Amino acid sequence: MTAEGEPAPGNPFIGQPGHQPEIWSTGHRNPQSAAIHPDTGKLWTVEHGAKGGDEVNIPEAGKNYGWPVISYGRHYSGGQIGEGTSKPGMEQPIHYWDPSIAPSGMAFVTSDTYPDWQGDLLVGALVGQHLAKLDLDGRDVVGEEKLLTGLGERIRDVRQGPDGFIYVLTDDDPGRLIRLVPQ
Repeated sequence: MTAEGEPAPGNPFIGQPGHQPEIWSTGHRNPQSAAIHPDTGKLWTVEHGAKGGDEVNIPEAGKNYGWPVISYGRHYSGGQIGEGTSKPGMEQPIHYWDPSIAPSGMAFVTSDTYPDWQGDLLVGALVGQHLAKLDLDGRDVVGEEKLLTGLGERIRDVRQGPDGFIYVLTDDDPGRLIRLVPQ
């Protein structure tokens, strides 16, 4: 949308019957966070699945990301969601979690403070109670590491501060703001 609240020029569904003109992409279940990739300028999102099927996506104009037709998750009753995990004309996630981690905030690492993490994506985990560090090779997730597992706290958000440090917010009672200091 524009700053004035109008559909952005070039939105893929402007004038399409059955779609709001503000829509960019479809088939998203429950986006929890979004971040702009520092090198490509592309929007990345992290979304809650159902029981399993939490996803990382790079939404592209006019594309359908499947919900509720395809999913790697299951209904909470255990039943299948939709038609399976793939269907022609529907996009696959960049990465998915099964079992669910209940993703929260996310941030790309660009700081020289963490040279081994440069270009990685950090995602908070509420149910998983950890910080997921996704190793990226372009658009591909080539590895994952669970950090802060010993906290035993839900990770609500993660951000890289202007000072170059990574900050993690927990939502326990009381919540904490934690600065990650490299060893």
